[in-house]
Amino acid sequence: MKVHSLILTVAFLFLVPPQARSAENDSRADQAQARQDAVIVRAIERISDYDYRSDPAVAEAVMRQIRRSQGTPEFMRLVKRFKPDGIETQLVKTLVGDDRSAAVESAALLLELDAGRKAIRRRLNSTGQAVAVIETLGLLGNGRANHFLAEIVSDAERPYDQRRAAVTGLAKSNDGEKRLVALATEKKLVGDTFLVAGALLARSKDGGIRDAAAKVLPQPALKDAKPLPPIDELAQLRGDVAAGLKLFRGEATCANCHIVNDYGKDVGPNLSEIGTKLSREAMLTAVLAPSAGISHNYENFSVLTEEGQVITGLKISQTDNEIVIRTADAIDRTIPGEEVVTIKKSDTSIMPENLHHITGQQGLVDIVEYMMTLKKKG
Repeated sequence: MKVHSLILTVAFLFLVPPQARSAENDSRADQAQARQDAVIVRAIERISDYDYRSDPAVAEAVMRQIRRSQGTPEFMRLVKRFKPDGIETQLVKTLVGDDRSAAVESAALLLELDAGRKAIRRRLNSTGQAVAVIETLGLLGNGRANHFLAEIVSDAERPYDQRRAAVTGLAKSNDGEKRLVALATEKKLVGDTFLVAGALLARSKDGGIRDAAAKVLPQPALKDAKPLPPIDELAQLRGDVAAGLKLFRGEATCANCHIVNDYGKDVGPNLSEIGTKLSREAMLTAVLAPSAGISHNYENFSVLTEEGQVITGLKISQTDNEIVIRTADAIDRTIPGEEVVTIKKSDTSIMPENLHHITGQQGLVDIVEYMMTLKKKG
């Protein structure tokens, strides 16, 4: 008799048929069942070519042992060895649990299973748990995890906090860093994460990554070419609200294009509730890189007329007869259709670049501090 057959035969001797103990509910019976299951599992672990699913009684013993070990290192080991059908339900619970080590192990196992990858995708589409799952994938940092993260950072429809978490996750591994550089080079990285991606890659241990990132994700500098702190460090600074309000309405000219509580001009988005909508980091990004995340309906258009005049601004309306463009001075220009030579949408925001050259670093922080106070009322 082959050795593995002998081992399995001995193990089966310990297997109590379900009907033989259906009436035993005391703790000693439970302990006996646990010992029997452990013997069976240890036996079939030593057999490389045995399909434990072929015998329902053995399969049940394996599943009991796996469920019994939930929350212990043994659980992960058994799942890796047996890959039982339907285990992704339990793994997903661990994926979003408080034990980060177990969560990473669960993510690794889920990514090996077709059903597991589908389960992860479902969790990523659940707004309440997406960020936690993204953070776990970043901690795992293998090729499959980075594939998911790269999809997320390229998806402009995803909320900023999810894309930000995915950028951070990719920056944790060399493979992920390379993917970030490639996405930025191919112009697939969503613009409002440019600054955080560049800041994280500038700290890479890989000199080649740092050099490549500096070319495709340059960091903003002050007027004297002195670099600003990285965006995540800037977000930790606090400013003066009154000074920010003064700059917003005055020297920084923000009110020339934005309305806040009925004050200002209606060119760009109304900012009366912007502090409710954006995080401090996202707010800084919007000011430092206005072309990176242009809001829908606020794209910049250039119209060339027959006279050779170029009129640039927001497209308010367009018909066969005319097009209306609102300029940065809040002037609506109506251009007859027969006078239009070309209409072109620009990748550049109507908002001026390098506002921080006017305000300086502290002024920038003050303006953002003021805008963070602009909350939804009630």
